[in-house]
Amino acid sequence: MVQTKTIEQLQKTEQGKPILELTEHEQIYFVGNNLTILQEEEKICEQLESDYKIQLSQMANGIKISADWCVGAREFENFVLYVGPKFVQLENLGRMIDFSYKLETDQSDDEIRFNSDIDQPLEFVINSFVQTCRTLIKKGLHRSYELFNDDVSFLRGKLILKNQIKNDLKFNMKFNCEYDEFTSNNLENQIILYTLKMCKLLTKFPQRKLHIQKLIHQIDSQIEDKQISINDFKKIQYTKLNSRYKKPHELAKLIIKNIGIKNLKYQKTRFIVPFFVPMPKLFEKFVENLFSNYHQMGMVVEGKQRFQAWYRDGNPESDGVIIPDILLYKDSEIYAILDAKYMKDIKEHEKYQIAFYLNHLKKSIGCAVLPYEEIPDYNLTVPDQNIEIKVKHIHIDNILNTLYAKNKSKQEIKNEIQQLLEQVIEI
Repeated sequence: MVQTKTIEQLQKTEQGKPILELTEHEQIYFVGNNLTILQEEEKICEQLESDYKIQLSQMANGIKISADWCVGAREFENFVLYVGPKFVQLENLGRMIDFSYKLETDQSDDEIRFNSDIDQPLEFVINSFVQTCRTLIKKGLHRSYELFNDDVSFLRGKLILKNQIKNDLKFNMKFNCEYDEFTSNNLENQIILYTLKMCKLLTKFPQRKLHIQKLIHQIDSQIEDKQISINDFKKIQYTKLNSRYKKPHELAKLIIKNIGIKNLKYQKTRFIVPFFVPMPKLFEKFVENLFSNYHQMGMVVEGKQRFQAWYRDGNPESDGVIIPDILLYKDSEIYAILDAKYMKDIKEHEKYQIAFYLNHLKKSIGCAVLPYEEIPDYNLTVPDQNIEIKVKHIHIDNILNTLYAKNKSKQEIKNEIQQLLEQVIEI
């Protein structure tokens, strides 16, 4: 059933815009004469639907909005769209992102909140990205051999005959050569420069803008400006030489992918940075980091391992791979299989998925980890196949409050989290 809210019931920003607020997987009809989507904003609505499965429909006297699993905010001319989290308190969302992505935050950033006006969890990510870039630049930029093609005054590398003939016809006395150059102007650093410039535009903290500008000045003379897309990250292979770029690139990808800005000129006129977080992926990272950081002695935690499961006529299928969220190893053997499920209760599809994992890895017990919503833990069994799925719930807010408790020592926090995880996998 669709809820209905009138414009009089809505909170407003400091600029007087009504905030159309709903939570994940909620559908609300907001009624008000001035709640209209401008014609030039229709592409924004299309993007929200294609990227985040958030549907906005203009009605006769208002707007109907349907949300999926993405949390975030987007400012329009006549209103602000805000989708809030369902299984975690608003003030803890920034901490969840901080812990899940292993951000390096300043103590001052602990007060950043995801509210309707300025500060959002994006500031956590920007701050961490800037700090990792500062360390990266201090140690020296990665240099690599890059292939160039240019007209030069002396022979260098390989002469390109096709282009050289064109030069001769134009009486161009230079040589068209293809050559390698050992340079900092590579894709790894182009991603860093592009994201730093974007962060300077996005952050709402003047002091941070100045800090970012200093970093840009240190590297922009060595690196060419390039428009970066998500596909560029797939082109990078990490080795020992560039492995230190892995974390800043992960943060850069998080920023570029989730801010949803296609028109920077449009954004300059807005007070709220559009930033959306896919909660199921965030929950997977949250659970994986919990076990990675607080597992028992003798346990080895592996996240997102790939196993070839399906073959066609004896040959492996490219999409026939299974990837359990978390595997716990003990004495070099798989001890437990865990899958993070960001949902109220496990569904049929998820049951079959985990059962397939168990069957393929020759284990009898698996664990589905769900966010807590006052549902007791329970077990699912398939006696004929000796398969059991333990459905466990973790209280995200309680865990985050413990992780960020200022009145407890690191050892006290570690002991409490370890005890909680022992109950999940029942060591």
